Amino acid sequence: MFAFFQRKRTAKGFGVHSPFAFYFITKVINEKLPYNAYFDIQNHLSNHNIHPKEISETHYLSFRLVNFFHPKHILEIGSGKGINTLFLTAPSHEITCTSVESSPDKIEVAQKLLSHRKDQTVIKNTLPTGIFDAIFYNLDYELPKNTNVTDTLIKHSHGRTFWMMTNIDRNKTTKTTWGKIKADERTRLTFDKKHLGIVILNSDYYKLNY
Repeated sequence: MFAFFQRKRTAKGFGVHSPFAFYFITKVINEKLPYNAYFDIQNHLSNHNIHPKEISETHYLSFRLVNFFHPKHILEIGSGKGINTLFLTAPSHEITCTSVESSPDKIEVAQKLLSHRKDQTVIKNTLPTGIFDAIFYNLDYELPKNTNVTDTLIKHSHGRTFWMMTNIDRNKTTKTTWGKIKADERTRLTFDKKHLGIVILNSDYYKLNY
């Protein structure tokens, strides 16, 4: 019970002593102001017969994270129908997003949805090589058996890369994966939002879990 109330406090920024973490929680994670891009994407989905109700707070947070950190090269694992990809690429035309999805039906929808951003997006059915500035990973998406998730993500990262993980509480496997990520010394700052987690690798920060 104490852990629950402590998480509620830190989720709002209370009890956070790091100036960066306090600003990040209050001005990025918990930001409520709408952006014009939100409405543009809602209209775009409607034009493709996808109800805007499929947009969640996770999508809005994805946009805010990209808008805050300014990554140029993004890796998205478990990209589904491409809705989140729209939010990842909306902040700047200079962003490129490599999406990984294995479902042919979802890929087909995503290709139509992202046809106006062909220069910014590519969809693959396996993990690519390369280093990325940001990684967005839906833990519900299964990587090959016996994959060490933390090591795999680190391999695709550099010292200033950040990660956002969704469905961290979906089942025992995703909870275990998220627990290992939080415990790893290489993940310097982690922010637990119950259903999703954010990881900052910057070694300038002390190891802390919020």
